[in-house]
Amino acid sequence: MLNWRDPWHPRSGGAEVVTHRVLERLCSFGWEIEWFSGGYTGALPREVRDGITHIRRGSGATVHAMAFFHYKKKAAQRFDVVVDQINTVPFFTPLYFGCPVVSFIHQLAREVWFYEAPFPAAIIGYALEPIYLQVYRKTPIITVSNSTRLSLQSLGLRGDIHVIPEAVDDCSESIIPAKNPRQDIVVVCRLNPSKRVDLAIRAASLLRAGGWRGCLHIVGGGNDRYVRSLKYLAEKMLGDQVFFHGKVSNDRRVDLMRESSVLWMASIREGWGLVVTEAACHGTPAVVSDVPGLRDSVKNGLTGRVVTATPTAFATATGEILQKCDYYAANALRDSRQYSWGKTALAFEEVISQYTATTGARV
Repeated sequence: MLNWRDPWHPRSGGAEVVTHRVLERLCSFGWEIEWFSGGYTGALPREVRDGITHIRRGSGATVHAMAFFHYKKKAAQRFDVVVDQINTVPFFTPLYFGCPVVSFIHQLAREVWFYEAPFPAAIIGYALEPIYLQVYRKTPIITVSNSTRLSLQSLGLRGDIHVIPEAVDDCSESIIPAKNPRQDIVVVCRLNPSKRVDLAIRAASLLRAGGWRGCLHIVGGGNDRYVRSLKYLAEKMLGDQVFFHGKVSNDRRVDLMRESSVLWMASIREGWGLVVTEAACHGTPAVVSDVPGLRDSVKNGLTGRVVTATPTAFATATGEILQKCDYYAANALRDSRQYSWGKTALAFEEVISQYTATTGARV
């Protein structure tokens, strides 16, 4: 497995959580697994955790080149299958591994370039993405949502594309937990421009103008300058009806989800939106933007609403959910029970086994 980060990297995200949960289960199934990723302060160049051998070389900027130099001169055939996980920049493993390669893509970057990269890097990145992915034109691909599958096909990738189910660490509640009577709203994400938290603040302002008296809870860290701009906007528009919690413990995150009536996610693009399923485990429906990934994680009109990414659309949909809280909460909780890491790992194993010569193999 090649991935730019491991689960303990300071900037790891949902993709690394999914990867770790799947691989540790594959180890229990009998697979031998090596995970190559970039290094970071305090990380060992080699260690074994949860049965997975971690190899760390380079940094975020050099990890892809280091992978080439690390494996090119080694016995590449010693692996039965290589999983090349693409997060914006690929490892180009089909060019230097002599064994079967399967690509693992949670989401494409596409529009994210224009939110996260400066000019002209954004234009260059957006233009190059469909070009460099042609290396994987006939490579089998694993992804986590049907909309990402369609996005990949739109770029001309014609290999087998397998969609596996997502899962989360949170356990589904047995009953809907008690919600704060104020009908609070929660946003949980990394505070980056592509997450469009400013849209959530503007939507909450519209709800407030309509009589809503709840609080908007914003959970997650990010670039200090960007967070300051969000706080300035929130103070102007919401006053004491907004709380920035920063990074919180898992227990605190769960408490905020359990107590809130609605989760908002306004990202420009996601692979799936793990936080949507996490909230659903606690009987909290979601209003999300109609973009790849998020439109898959919410069953529109049942477990939440999928809407145009505008403050008005978010506010209107949320008002409708707040009037039918029990209906949406019950559906979200019921839907969350179908997801498990066991199912995800078995689906992953079924795919890679199709391209592996032996069983109980090395990844």
